[in-house]
Amino acid sequence: MMRCAHLLRPLVFVAAVSAVAAPAPAAAQDANFLLPIPEIERVLREGEIQVLDVQPSRGLPGERTYRVTLQSGDHVLGVKYAPAREGADEFNNRPRYELAAYEVQTLFLDEREMVVPPTAIRAFPLDVVQATLARAGDAANPPERTFDEWPMTLVALQYWMFNVDLPEELPDEDRIEADEVYERLLGNFNLLTYAIGHSDSNQGNFMQSMDPDWPRVFSVDNGVAFASEESNRGTQWRDLQLDRYPASAIDRLRGLSLEGLQAQFGVLVQLEIRDGNFVEVEPTENLDPGRGVRRDAERIQLGLTEREIRAMHRRIVRLLERVDDGRYGLIP
Repeated sequence: MMRCAHLLRPLVFVAAVSAVAAPAPAAAQDANFLLPIPEIERVLREGEIQVLDVQPSRGLPGERTYRVTLQSGDHVLGVKYAPAREGADEFNNRPRYELAAYEVQTLFLDEREMVVPPTAIRAFPLDVVQATLARAGDAANPPERTFDEWPMTLVALQYWMFNVDLPEELPDEDRIEADEVYERLLGNFNLLTYAIGHSDSNQGNFMQSMDPDWPRVFSVDNGVAFASEESNRGTQWRDLQLDRYPASAIDRLRGLSLEGLQAQFGVLVQLEIRDGNFVEVEPTENLDPGRGVRRDAERIQLGLTEREIRAMHRRIVRLLERVDDGRYGLIP
């Protein structure tokens, strides 16, 4: 898994600075990520962050997500900032699904091939989230306590990539025929959307890299997936759309077991109270495998349910059976 294993320091979140700084591509990994992936993960999961700017994600009032420019140490980066509502488990706003999608890709993709940007879940004091959203001048969706007993809000944070745009055509059939690199990368993307049961083909949920040599397609909104209800914008990418898929990804999927998936995805993140703040800790035993959001007096667990994990395993098994039956070819 891509996530680091160490404990998180208590959160410090300052929401007042005078100017927005431009990100610098120091130690860039590629055209879409201006920092190494492990460093992006560290900032999202544990960095002391200072808010520089807040805007609705698509520039319209009443949205549920925001583009936040933040600074952490020497790093300035953009993130998608998605506060959870009460209970953290409503349609199109399930933080655990966003984190699960990020982790699912690690089952069969290397870092250079990843199609979901780095994603983390943090717990911020309610007044900090209120102050952050107030900077957007949008009062349509005021933040609320995620759980009644604590004055805090769970927030899904996702790295905001560079050098991407909406795909002109997805899939681009002509490019598939002419460009095997594009075919391979699109196959990786489709394996991810199929594995998680992505059920929202809304424009803006998928982005295309502008790098002509590495034209990945990214899935940047995965809240309608797994056992979620369907979107009214279509479910095209919930299904397998291509004729061939990368052999390397298929080989890695063959090594999966239901027991391994349950161990990896049953508890995706665990937060516990330390000195008055919720911080991430190493997961303990699953408090309730039948529920995706669990809590007791001092801790919160988010993960996939047994039913959701079994459904994902069935989809993977079905894929492998179809490959073995010759319905799908392999890209060497």
